[in-house]
Amino acid sequence: MKIGIIGLGYVGLVTSAVLADQGHLVVGVDVDSKRVEGLSCGRNPIYEPGLDELLAKNKDRLQFTTDYAKLSDVDVAFISVSTPTVNGEIYLEYVMSASKSLAKVLRKDSLIVMKSTVLPGTSRKVREITGREVVSNPEFLKEGSAIKDSINPDRVVIGSYTKEAGDVVESIWKFTGAPIVRTTPEEAEMIKYAANSFLAMKVSFINEIANLCERIPNCDVNKIAEGIGLDKRISPHFLKAGLGWGGSCFPKDTLAISTFARSLGTPLRTVDASIQVNNERPKRAVTLLKEIMGQLKGRKVCVLGVAFKADTDDTRESVALKVIDILKEEGAQVVAYDPKAKANVTMVSMEQCIDESEGVIIATEWNHFKGIEDKLRGKYVVDGRRLLDPSKMDLTKFRAIGLGTPSIQGE
Repeated sequence: MKIGIIGLGYVGLVTSAVLADQGHLVVGVDVDSKRVEGLSCGRNPIYEPGLDELLAKNKDRLQFTTDYAKLSDVDVAFISVSTPTVNGEIYLEYVMSASKSLAKVLRKDSLIVMKSTVLPGTSRKVREITGREVVSNPEFLKEGSAIKDSINPDRVVIGSYTKEAGDVVESIWKFTGAPIVRTTPEEAEMIKYAANSFLAMKVSFINEIANLCERIPNCDVNKIAEGIGLDKRISPHFLKAGLGWGGSCFPKDTLAISTFARSLGTPLRTVDASIQVNNERPKRAVTLLKEIMGQLKGRKVCVLGVAFKADTDDTRESVALKVIDILKEEGAQVVAYDPKAKANVTMVSMEQCIDESEGVIIATEWNHFKGIEDKLRGKYVVDGRRLLDPSKMDLTKFRAIGLGTPSIQGE
């Protein structure tokens, strides 16, 4: 097929590369002319493992442009633009703007596929605006493993008004061999929000258990997570205690569905509680550091990791950056290191970051930070991502998320 992709962020760019690799001709459209120019010259604007290679391999089947007219002969157009939250509510203007532009250029028999995360009822509005058939086909990609998640997804959700339109989308993703879930568009849109909200709740749940474990002798949240995760009804996934969730999905999606639910008079109390727990995580890291280090004013602290998670350069809603802000409010001098991401903070090498600082907070789960116990000798350390071996640390100067405090360990 000839496929259009509107919006060349993480989802759009990965989808473009994966579908081109399946032999489709792909036209990617974005309003950011610099991004389009860079992609046209072979420069990938984001870090995602394997993406550079996949884009280069399929460059002859990929075209990038700012001109919607280039979509006039596509069979299918995927909308994958951003849907941020503004004042707690989903902002759909990018979706609506793309829809109006598509209405002017698409063939009448072209199909529109909603890949962006949108509230139930949005695909119906796009169908009304464009006069074309619309299918909701939500993505379930994780940054850092987005290509793998596209090629080998757990499931493919297809919400359509007609069987024929759904069949077209099913044929596109048939190569994955994944289970196909056929629904209405509203159900497909809801599945995306329900999935992200549930996963976010699991993270917040284990983080609250971690808080409790920190106050109990001989108690490690990692063992608690292992013990409950072996229950098939629970599973071990997303039971990793740490500093909470960030990024481009969980923060905005939980907030958007919570606001939407309240507008319908049906508040999602468990989701609201999960958001509250997550909002407290950055302060937790600083509190643990103060327990062992005392006042932070005028003292230098190293933050290892600024990306919201490992294997990405994305800093959107990064917990690490929130930790840095709180440290600065406490009067600390902050330096940071990240293998890929950049931020508005003094960035130095990992060795310099550690050597020049009295205190260290590990804020992102990069493999680079495993096995560095010797480098941290003599420092006050908070392991916010449970990457270090506590047995190799000076427990009078060490705290870890979900690990009983040294003052009561062994009593």
